[in-house]
Amino acid sequence: MEEKNRTMIEEGRRVLERLRSRQHEAYFVGGFVRDFVLERPVKDVDIATSAKPEEVMEAFSKTVPTGLQHGTVTVLTGAYSFEVTTFRKETEYEGFRRPAEVEYITDLEEDLKRRDFTMNAMAMDAEGNLIDPFGGRSDMDRGVLRCVGEAAERFGEDALRMLRCIRFAAEYGLVIEEATWLALLRQAPLLRHIAMERVRAELQRMVGGADPARAAGLLLASGLWRHAKTPLALPFAAWGHPHAQAVIAHLSSIPAEEDRWAVLLLLIGSQQPEAVRAELRALTFPGEDIARLTRVLAVHAQLQRGDAEAAAVGPRPEAQASTEERAAARFKLAVLAHGKEAARGWLRAAGLLRTAWQQQAGAGAASPAGTGRPGQYGTLPGNSAQSGLAVTPGESDCLEASRAGAGRREQDAPPSMNPGQPGQAVPDRASGPYEASGGLPTDEDIHTAAGEACLEELFRFMTEEAAVFLENGEPWIRAMPVYGVKDLAVGGSDLMAQSGQKAGPWIGETLNMLLERVALGQLENTTEILMTEAFRPTEMRDE
Repeated sequence: MEEKNRTMIEEGRRVLERLRSRQHEAYFVGGFVRDFVLERPVKDVDIATSAKPEEVMEAFSKTVPTGLQHGTVTVLTGAYSFEVTTFRKETEYEGFRRPAEVEYITDLEEDLKRRDFTMNAMAMDAEGNLIDPFGGRSDMDRGVLRCVGEAAERFGEDALRMLRCIRFAAEYGLVIEEATWLALLRQAPLLRHIAMERVRAELQRMVGGADPARAAGLLLASGLWRHAKTPLALPFAAWGHPHAQAVIAHLSSIPAEEDRWAVLLLLIGSQQPEAVRAELRALTFPGEDIARLTRVLAVHAQLQRGDAEAAAVGPRPEAQASTEERAAARFKLAVLAHGKEAARGWLRAAGLLRTAWQQQAGAGAASPAGTGRPGQYGTLPGNSAQSGLAVTPGESDCLEASRAGAGRREQDAPPSMNPGQPGQAVPDRASGPYEASGGLPTDEDIHTAAGEACLEELFRFMTEEAAVFLENGEPWIRAMPVYGVKDLAVGGSDLMAQSGQKAGPWIGETLNMLLERVALGQLENTTEILMTEAFRPTEMRDE
C-alpha cells in the first residue's frame, strides 16, 4: 500500500475512534471499503456514523457542513478530509436522482440497504472487521455486479446508477447479474431525467478507465445512449461495426483519455467536426476539451478531403511535385489551419486506427471481438461482428447518407430483439418490457450508422493514404519554420508602414499568404524577402 494511502487510512481510523469515544457507532463505508478489500488504491475515505451532524461537528475542531440536508459533514484533520454521514434511510426520490428527504436512523444495516450495488454496501470498523450483510465480498470474488435488493427499485430511485453499473462492470472486470441487467434495460428511458453533466462525467470515467472497450460494448448493448436528456445525434451504433470494434478493442493501449475520445469520435464523426462539436456541447464538455477534440477531427477532415491537393508546392505552377511533396503540403497546411498539437493528436489517434485495422486484415475474416470473459470487450449479440455481414454498398456514399440522415435521432432506431450484454449469456427476450430501452442495435442499425459515420471511407483512408502522413508527420511538424503568423519576420504594422494603407482584411490575407509560402518552403522567413513578396503584383508571385 502506498504511504499516502496508509497515512490517510490511519487518519480515518482516528476519526472513527473519536466518534466511538463519544458513544457513537462509526464505520468506513462505500467505495473505500470496496477498494480496500480489492487491494486497490483508494482516493478518499467515507465514514458512516450513528452521530447526528451536530454531534459530529461538536466532536471535531475543524468541520465543513457540506451536505447537512443529507446528514453529511466534512471533517478536516490536517492533510486529509473525510465525509462523515449520519446513518439514514430515504423515503422517496425526486426526479429519479435525489431523495426528497432523509430520516436519521441508528442501524448500520438499514443504512447500507439504501446503496446501489452489493460491492458498495459493505462497511468496515476501525479494527478492519468487514460488515457485509448483502454479500458484496462474495459477489466480487465471483466477478459479479449486483444491485442491493430489487434492481428496478435501485435504478428507479437514481437513474444515474445505470451508467454507474456499466462503469463499475468495466472498471472492475465484472459480469452484470442477469436480474440487474434486465432491470437496467427496463429502466433505461429514465436516463432522460438525468442532467447531461452527470452523464458526461460517467462517460468520461468509462473512457478514461481501465477497460474502455468493455464500457463501450456495454453502453451500446444497453441502449442507454438513446435516452439522454438532450438527444444525441451522432451515429453511435457504428461502434458496433466490425471495423469499429477492431479499434475499440485496443483503446486501453492509449494512456491519455483525450486521445481515447479522439479515436471514438473519429469512428463516428470523421468528416463532421461541427456535428461532433454540437454533440460535445450537448454533453457539457468543457470548452477547452471541445476545442482540442474538434481540432483533431478538423485535421483529419482536411487530410482525407485533400483540400490541399491543389496547393502550390513549388515556386512555379508548372513544377511537378512528387506524391510525398504533395502529401507534405496537405499535412503542413492542416498544421497551419488547426495547430501542431491538433496534428500530433491526430497522429496518435490515427496510428491506433491504422494499426488495429492492419491487424484486423491480417486476421482475415475472423471477428476482432474478444472471447467474452469479464472485462473484455466481447462480441455484441446478434450484431455484424458475429454474423460476418459485408459492408453494404451504401456505406461508400457516406457523406450523402450523412446529409440525408442529419435529422435522424439514434433513439428512433428499431428496438433490438436481444438485450444480452457483451461477455455474458443473458436469455433472449423477444417481447414485453425488455424492448423499452431500444436495446442492442440490429445489423441494419449498425450498417446505417456506419454509412452515416463514413466508416468505410475512414477505413480505406487509414489503411491506404494515411501511411505517408503517419510515417512523416512528426518530422514534417518539427521541420516547419513557422506555425502561425506570429512566427513571421513581418507583421501587420510593417505592412501598413510600407504601404501607407489603413488596416483592413488585406493584412490578414497577405500574412496568411506569406505564412503558407514560408511553411511550404517557398520563401525564406526574412523581413526583406517577405516584404518584397507581400507587395509583388499577384500575377508575378510565381515567376
